[in-house]
Amino acid sequence: MTQLSIKQVEERLGEVKCPICKANRFGIDSRTATEDGEWKAICIGCHYMFPVHTDMDFYVQTQPDIPYHLKEIPCPSCRHRGVSLDFRAVLSVRESVYFVTCPGCQLKFPERSHLESFE
Repeated sequence: MTQLSIKQVEERLGEVKCPICKANRFGIDSRTATEDGEWKAICIGCHYMFPVHTDMDFYVQTQPDIPYHLKEIPCPSCRHRGVSLDFRAVLSVRESVYFVTCPGCQLKFPERSHLESFE
């Protein structure tokens, strides 16, 4: 899996809405970047902060259900099943989003995670 730049992650985060103010403009605080791939994103509208995880190799290795889940996600454009995981954002305790790429048509899109919902 390729390493994404801060700018690429910021652009893709614009595809989702802030759980607090519903804006879709985010920034990454580069001072918070750690070697294990965890960054802090901040909503430009209300300053809400949430973690963004970019080390997907480690995440996929430690979460055995994730590879199976990724194989079932359909592309909204070409309907190909199976995607690659670029990074994930934990927007709130009940909302996590996978940012994925379709290997068929190279479409990049967000996919809500149903595996990390807490009751």
